[in-house]
Amino acid sequence: MRAIGFYRAGGPEVLEEMEVSDPAPSIGEVVIRPSYTSVNNLDILVRSGIAKTAMQSPYITGTDIVGSIESVGKGVTGLVPGEKVVASTVFGCGQCASCSKGEYILCSNWKVPGLHSRGSYGELVALPASIVMKKPSGFSEEELGCMPLALSASWRSIKTEARALEGETIAIRGASGNVGIFSILVAKALGLHIIAITRSEQKAAQLRHLGAETVVIAKGAESAKEVNEATSGLGADIVIDPIGATMNDSISMLKNGGRLVLLGTIGGAESNISIKNLYWKSPSIYGVHNASLEELMDAFAEFGRKNMHPVIGRKMKITQASEAHGLFSSGAQFGKILLKHAW
Repeated sequence: MRAIGFYRAGGPEVLEEMEVSDPAPSIGEVVIRPSYTSVNNLDILVRSGIAKTAMQSPYITGTDIVGSIESVGKGVTGLVPGEKVVASTVFGCGQCASCSKGEYILCSNWKVPGLHSRGSYGELVALPASIVMKKPSGFSEEELGCMPLALSASWRSIKTEARALEGETIAIRGASGNVGIFSILVAKALGLHIIAITRSEQKAAQLRHLGAETVVIAKGAESAKEVNEATSGLGADIVIDPIGATMNDSISMLKNGGRLVLLGTIGGAESNISIKNLYWKSPSIYGVHNASLEELMDAFAEFGRKNMHPVIGRKMKITQASEAHGLFSSGAQFGKILLKHAW
């Protein structure tokens, strides 16, 4: 099969077109022929070597997968060749208590396509059938190609972990990034008051158009100050933080007893935390890196009911993946970069 992959970690220029052997489905697996995928920060981390991949060289990243079933392995039922499908973005050992509940994110041996196994930048990808669902109605394949990872992680963060209630206030850091945009959409669907935090004045109007009632253009401690001012000194009920190194500032913008969800380290994997700030605020803190198939299905259903759709900022071909990675890293793009499997 053809694929876009790399032999050594580096910049976007290491991505190249190559020929690799076709995958065959093992017991309980299906092979999918992707029609679309999209660029996620995880793809950048894998390609650059920051996220250590467990794949064998050559490395083929890509986590969002929509397409059609090519073949099925023994023991697979309910999925047939030619059927349009979408895949969730994490799977587990299949044997532990967490896996028995579909909570692969909690499996001690969780794996992500494009990180631990070859992903969607190839013409074919093998996945456990347990994380594959039939294509939901109400969305185009283009839309589905950019939704699974960012949508499901945002949904789990806000709905499952933070247990958001209609009318609560949520502050979303990195609001103009992929997860930030989906978090705004999820929060809007759930009836929350949204404070979007960004460093980009140019993207403020777009964030308001998406549903942010307040846009804070600031960083660090200044953003915490502005969130507290916007909430009359009370702080936000929920803070979504994909940045990592800003954890202490995120705690500072919470109301007492609020909920903080950490779902990324785009600003660094270490953070100095004021213990005094922590116990005075008495927050609940959650970590999210992925979500279950059931949560992805719930998110699709809610978006369908509310007629909500993802923001696609740029459409490109999979053969333009190197250019797409460069564009993503520049921070100039607003919305997902969609990659069509056109060779």
